[in-house]
Amino acid sequence: MKFALTAFAAAALATMTALPAQAATIVNLNGVANASLTGTNGVKVTLDAGTYNLSFLNSPNLAFTRFSSVAGCDGAGKNCVQGWENSARYIIDGTTYLFGDGAGSGGLGPLGVGDGYYSSAALSFANSGIYQGSFKLDTASEVTFFIYDDNLSDNSGGVSLSVAAVPEPAAWMMMIVGIGAIGGLMRRKRTTASVRYA
Repeated sequence: MKFALTAFAAAALATMTALPAQAATIVNLNGVANASLTGTNGVKVTLDAGTYNLSFLNSPNLAFTRFSSVAGCDGAGKNCVQGWENSARYIIDGTTYLFGDGAGSGGLGPLGVGDGYYSSAALSFANSGIYQGSFKLDTASEVTFFIYDDNLSDNSGGVSLSVAAVPEPAAWMMMIVGIGAIGGLMRRKRTTASVRYA
């Protein structure tokens, strides 16, 4: 029994270490170079089949603006008529999806969730945590990320996106089994040797 448990724990540990690391893919979008209405100059990334979480990062880009100046902000630097935003779009198999401030609504400005445009890139990014997206790929696919805009002469800044794979349930199960087996081995009582002197 001891050998079987030890062999099982070793196999579980080997399986855990064999699981691929799920490092996030970083996508950096420039407010000029990667902006268009159709994604023709977007950043193309090939991703394996699976589920992915999408969020904004603060490096190297905080936010972008499609205006030459900031205008019409409230006292908190929010709800501006013109200002900074965190938004992007992405295309999977010919379908375009929207993410971020106003779901990247372009010249219409941020709509729905959020506080409109912001007075600075830092303030826009500080409020970007409310946007958490996800998508699922049934097969390995190319995904195109871009900023939605057509008048690029007054754009500046950009956004950085984290595209992180979500571990599959089978991978989680193997990790739980492996950790449980190792924990079981660690809880075994240690035998102590007693010495008697005659």
